[in-house]
Amino acid sequence: MTIADLVITGARVITMDGPPVSAVAVRDGRICAVGDDVGEHIGRRTQVIDGSGRTVTPGLVDSHQHPVHGVADMRGVDLKGVVDLGELQARLRAESARLARDEWLIGYGLEYNAFLPDWLHRKHIDDAIGDHPAMLTLIDAHTALMNTRGLRQAGITGPVEFADRSEVVVDPDGTPTGELHETSAVRYGDAAVPALELTELARRVADLHRAQNAVGITGAHMLDLAVWPGTDELFEMLDESGELTVRTLVAPWCLPGTVEDTLEIVQDLRSRPGRMWRTGAVKFFLDGTIDGGSAWLCHPDSHGAGTVPVWREERAYAEAVQQAVDLGLPCWTHAIGDRAVSFALDTYAAAGRVAGGRHRIEHVELLQDGDVTRFAELDVVASMQPTHMDWTLPDHTDNWSTRIGEERCGRAWRYRDVLAAGGHVALGSDWPIAGYDPREIMAGARLRRPVGEPDRAPVLPEQALTAQQALAGYTTEAAYGAGEERVSGRIRVGMRADLAVFDGDPLTCAPQDLPELPVVCTVVDGRIVHEAL
Repeated sequence: MTIADLVITGARVITMDGPPVSAVAVRDGRICAVGDDVGEHIGRRTQVIDGSGRTVTPGLVDSHQHPVHGVADMRGVDLKGVVDLGELQARLRAESARLARDEWLIGYGLEYNAFLPDWLHRKHIDDAIGDHPAMLTLIDAHTALMNTRGLRQAGITGPVEFADRSEVVVDPDGTPTGELHETSAVRYGDAAVPALELTELARRVADLHRAQNAVGITGAHMLDLAVWPGTDELFEMLDESGELTVRTLVAPWCLPGTVEDTLEIVQDLRSRPGRMWRTGAVKFFLDGTIDGGSAWLCHPDSHGAGTVPVWREERAYAEAVQQAVDLGLPCWTHAIGDRAVSFALDTYAAAGRVAGGRHRIEHVELLQDGDVTRFAELDVVASMQPTHMDWTLPDHTDNWSTRIGEERCGRAWRYRDVLAAGGHVALGSDWPIAGYDPREIMAGARLRRPVGEPDRAPVLPEQALTAQQALAGYTTEAAYGAGEERVSGRIRVGMRADLAVFDGDPLTCAPQDLPELPVVCTVVDGRIVHEAL
């Protein structure tokens, strides 16, 4: 008989396999017993937790976040929630006043709505910032705004040619406006901003993981740059020291112009997994964002934008996906616009499936009726982020809604439709674009509005998830989306001992109360990484 390292008794254990049971036992990082009586697994050295009044679920897995470049970018002034130009300028003046001479002013989380009815331009921020170079990242991280001095220090004096459709936006006279549009342009400007030392980056990632453990997160799918300096060294360092407390699946970015190099890096990383991290997919960008006018749409938006993908040639994306598939790698494609989603599905159908993983589409903000059933037919997972809906106002006066119009607003974030058609929906945060707390995100998926705004009308309430579906999005569906359904996502003998313990029941808790439901214990790989018992 196996003697367990850890046993939880007297709890409501939601296995995601069948009716709840009352106990679970863990040995050597795996679940060794599940049922109503696991007493025979308790020995003298077994740690026993009284789960009375508590609920145990599989550990929660965030299916889309950016931990490394997130902690690197989230420096300086937090501009989330600023939707007025006057307030923005006041915040920048205050930040400028506290900086040393010539120090970079860095801001993040800036909303497009802050510049309406005008648009992003350095003229709006130059005076407020004073004699500092500045880089402000927009809320979706697909656009940034630099001031005049920041542009000068980055060596940006006019248009820049990129392998994709990213651009340094310029005025009619060829002078940069300060707007860096899409990923390659943003990274180009960011290269001028002093980078964090590797040890500081590792400390911040470790702190982030501990904070995520405290809300029940045991795993994350990391969609970050493959060539972020020292990413592999960072994870090896944290893994060896035992500080990697969020099990991490890495899907490095593959951008136009970098396909061969990226696939070579991915293959190298894939051949040397760590105990708590591995590389298992490739992340592609097929389009940008609706707010920034770069989502690939079936019909132009209200500004006449959204007519082309990020890739300059559509076939180049399809060829890159085929190369990844030929290497046995699943592809995870950022596709927000309805045309981008259709093209990604077409590409996956042509490229074929891979063993040990599944293709995914990240975000899926707009979806045509004819594509709803194709997720199930092609076994493609929809990886979606409920709190992205929070920037959509009920009266459709926000930038996102006005760009796509009333008809397309009715085809947004179709969670229930995909599930009803037999598809799979994995949930995540897209941190740092949105908060990572899965309790808030599951509540948002059920309410279809910000959990803290009870008077706000929901967005397409018929697409709301049930409590069971929302929890599945962070457990069984997250595992399915990673090709790990045989080892995680359920509380079953032989599976990973990744568990979340709530002081209450997330399935019976009212969605508006879910963000306050305490997580009293989190177990990763059989080890308690958070405890508030």
